[in-house]
Amino acid sequence: MNLDDFYDRAFSRNRGLINEEEQQKIKSTRVAIPGMGGMGGTHAATLARTGIGRYTVADFDEFDVHNVNRQYGAMASTVGKPKASVMAGIVKDINPGADVRVFDVAIDETNVDDFLSEADLVIDSLDIFSMAARRLIYRRAKEQGIPVLFTAPIGFSAAAFFFSPDGMDCDAFFGLNDEMSNNELVLHFLAGIGGVGPHLKYMDVTKIDPTTGGAPSVGMACNIGAGMVATEVVNWVLKRRPVKAIPWFIHFDPYARYYKNHYRWLGARNPIQRLRMKVLRKMVPALSEQG
Repeated sequence: MNLDDFYDRAFSRNRGLINEEEQQKIKSTRVAIPGMGGMGGTHAATLARTGIGRYTVADFDEFDVHNVNRQYGAMASTVGKPKASVMAGIVKDINPGADVRVFDVAIDETNVDDFLSEADLVIDSLDIFSMAARRLIYRRAKEQGIPVLFTAPIGFSAAAFFFSPDGMDCDAFFGLNDEMSNNELVLHFLAGIGGVGPHLKYMDVTKIDPTTGGAPSVGMACNIGAGMVATEVVNWVLKRRPVKAIPWFIHFDPYARYYKNHYRWLGARNPIQRLRMKVLRKMVPALSEQG
């Protein structure tokens, strides 16, 4: 098989939206995706079908039956198999010429620089409770001038966030600091990604359980979020239009027929956002307990 010929034929139907020169830019782009679960696996597959040619993927976990409702690589045949390796195989099956680096361990201070090596963008797909790794990756990416995209599957909807390396950082937007317990970090993070929107009318947030790492989530929300992020990746790579970075973010809820560009002035220091934090503490009492 001639891999260049395969690539050209595989993505020929992009023409009319993405021209040949632009497709080559997409092909040469490397995305680093920490987390190969609900969002990460769907991101990887969506970007692979867009023609992104280089990946660095990470996950220390294995697929389990309870992942089947939303995680791209979760099937009866993959239960018990490493998520990162399974998704690397899926990406290579879609695009045999793809360069895929696999980290089947947690990302921490010892390997974060290797993980980010040569990355053009990072797509945060970590579990909502993995706050130490999240803050580390965002901090190092900013130091290295790498933008970070994040999509939160919320109810039947998704919200998309673009962190520019020269803009507001993760800690300022979500109101995070080193003195907080992990539960407190998660509370601030949840308030930042899902503290506004129609999902609050139909979603039972009391099902968020820090003891099990479980939270309400469905596959359609992951698919929506992956489409939003892949579109923004293409736009950023091709420089089609200016990027609306944090404190701007987008929320799309087809269930509620809702689409909105939000602007959160001052990030977590926004007075309304502080009020949302107080409300969320009452709505999710399990996270209000220190831990």
